[in-house]
Amino acid sequence: MKLFENDNFISPGSIGGKIKKIRELRGLTQKQLGIMCGFSASSADVRIAQYEKNKKIPREKTLKDICEALNIDVYCLFDADMLPYQRMFHALFDIEDFHGLHPIKRNNKYYLEFSGPTVIGQDILPHDFDEFLKEWYEMYQQHLPNPSDTKKEKEKKEANYALWRYEYPINVAEENTKKLQNQMKMNHLQAQMDALNAEMQGEAELSQLDSAMADALAASKKVYRDITKESEFILLIKKLIEADIPIKRFSPEVSTKIDYDHMHIISIKTQDIINNESNKSYFAEFLCQIETMQRAGLNINRKITCKNNELYVTYEIASSQWKYLENLNRYWDDIIYIKERIGSWPNQEIDELNKKFLNKITGPHDMIIN
Repeated sequence: MKLFENDNFISPGSIGGKIKKIRELRGLTQKQLGIMCGFSASSADVRIAQYEKNKKIPREKTLKDICEALNIDVYCLFDADMLPYQRMFHALFDIEDFHGLHPIKRNNKYYLEFSGPTVIGQDILPHDFDEFLKEWYEMYQQHLPNPSDTKKEKEKKEANYALWRYEYPINVAEENTKKLQNQMKMNHLQAQMDALNAEMQGEAELSQLDSAMADALAASKKVYRDITKESEFILLIKKLIEADIPIKRFSPEVSTKIDYDHMHIISIKTQDIINNESNKSYFAEFLCQIETMQRAGLNINRKITCKNNELYVTYEIASSQWKYLENLNRYWDDIIYIKERIGSWPNQEIDELNKKFLNKITGPHDMIIN
């Protein structure tokens, strides 16, 4: 069905119409674009003119070359001639099938929403396209003309908005990549500052921690019984976590260097110990168990680490001896699972969880430390 009597009319939604529009937005002639696509100077303008008039459809490689030259997403160059309403209707029906778009009614007004089943058997949830719609909405609002805008300013906004759409999602990916690169640079600089901070304050921080722990450690040693199994150490870590001692499962330091000789056990923010009497008693028992394992020949050391200018005391074990404590990491998620349910589950069910956990960690794999 012809909407226009003029046979030279090219729909802006067709492949050719889009190539022409984007080329003009980029300020390129047909010849310039053709040469950028690798065509000879003698035929460059003719080739592009044929594509723009839809007399020829670019092959896949040529289509990719045109997209690369125009710096647009390859998916934006497809035939979307929807000037007849019927074509638009059926395009929406296609989107319903493939991406769950369907009409909804709210407050006696009709809207379109992404949700529901698709032809590939997956359900689309309302939030699945939220990020796309958010980006689209923000750019649409940003380029709306103001009453005070001149004609030239309005045209510039229209052109920039059109180019944003043709470049999507490449432009967003590039922007996110830049943000990620900048964040990585910031993280690297912060890591260098943290490493320097830990080096400068490490000795003084350990001395302050030892001094603050002296009384609690002495009291703990009077009642402490040497442990002989890894499960006893795991149960202590579980006890600390359930007492809301802020233990870090992984090393808090961010470093570009990997220490292959040592494995992280736990880290605790030093000030959370120094400034909290209740935490000191729990930590004292932890120190007693560390000393027991060290006397048994395990190479466990401590150091001050730092992240975002906050100091942590970090305990590590030699990688060659990690087998003696590997079950701590293996069952850490179980510990957190139980901790999160304390207070919300009946005591009987928590007791049952604890029994199952105890059976897990005291099986035939339970290593004797001494």
